[in-house]
Amino acid sequence: MKTPKSFAGAIPDQDRLTTAKERADHLVDHIASLFTMHEANRFVIYSDVLAKQIPPSYAAHAFNQFQQSMHLFELVRLCALWDKPAKDRESIPTIMALIDKTEIVESLIASTHRYYANEVTAAYLNPSTDPQHHAAYQAWWDEERKRRADEEAAKVRTWLIEARTQADTIQASPELAALRNFRDSYIAHNLRLPEPSLNSPATVHQVKYGDETKLLDQTIKIADNLHLALNGTSFDWDGSREIAENNARDLWEACQFVGIGRMRRQS
Repeated sequence: MKTPKSFAGAIPDQDRLTTAKERADHLVDHIASLFTMHEANRFVIYSDVLAKQIPPSYAAHAFNQFQQSMHLFELVRLCALWDKPAKDRESIPTIMALIDKTEIVESLIASTHRYYANEVTAAYLNPSTDPQHHAAYQAWWDEERKRRADEEAAKVRTWLIEARTQADTIQASPELAALRNFRDSYIAHNLRLPEPSLNSPATVHQVKYGDETKLLDQTIKIADNLHLALNGTSFDWDGSREIAENNARDLWEACQFVGIGRMRRQS
């Protein structure tokens, strides 16, 4: 991905890095919020917990519209995570554009190395009364700090490379192209898009149920790599998803439609 001159190219390197860190942190929040919708849709759309309660009736048409609305909103929020780079967007391509410069990447790696190379331990705060013991421990710790610093710096480089490779793959995928076209045509803007050419990914892939799950799983991996590399910390994705699942289950499995059809006949 090349940095658009009108966006990241005009921002000083340190500001680009600072902004990328903030956007990566916010990206985690956006995905955690998306879990809530995704897990709700597992019950509303992909199970019969609610559907089996709806008999053939006018209510069935309303329920179908409800399912579609739930599904479409998830697609809108998911596609937003892959919107093109812009100053006001908190998308993966925006973050990648902000750090798409060798000097910025090397600066991040170097700062990670310095952090671990200068780490202080209790031995420095409370030195041993035995000079030989203290000297031996300090020599070991100096070597250990360098080993750890080299290791952590290498991890940052690997995470960034993996994030870039994975992001490039997804952005070139027919699944994402189809989801974007579907969103632009039918959900967000009512655009009249040009007919796809024979070489367009949209001609070989049509949006179908389940595409959003695959894209979400891929997005999580990239967001995790970016958050680890930029902010030096991970996020409990599984735990967040489990909370969203439990919340959705408690609501939708307890939800009951009572008296469908009777109220219309009584009116």
